[in-house]
Amino acid sequence: MNKKHIGSSVLNHIREKEKDPAFKKAFDEHLEKAKIAMMLKKVRRKENLTQMQLAEKANVAQSVIARIESGEAKTLPRIDLFNRILGSAGYHTSIIATKRRTSIKMALSA
Repeated sequence: MNKKHIGSSVLNHIREKEKDPAFKKAFDEHLEKAKIAMMLKKVRRKENLTQMQLAEKANVAQSVIARIESGEAKTLPRIDLFNRILGSAGYHTSIIATKRRTSIKMALSA
């Protein structure tokens, strides 16, 4: 009896599906939304803020915070919106572009 770990077969399935450009694009976008969602939730929790409190500070609806944190928004949040939300919690947003051994970092102002 062959006892394969289910996780390995899932990863193999994903690797096979990633050969399809449309699937890869959708999968990569989903991962980016998940990363942004985790970052926003981590910042909010670190600052002991509810979604409503953060929304009020950023002057956005609470549903905007909830939608970003869920990772299920149809699109990624605009950089200016994400920067404004993080800025309202006292954080600065930085973008880092890397290529081989070179990196360029730019901080955005809120």
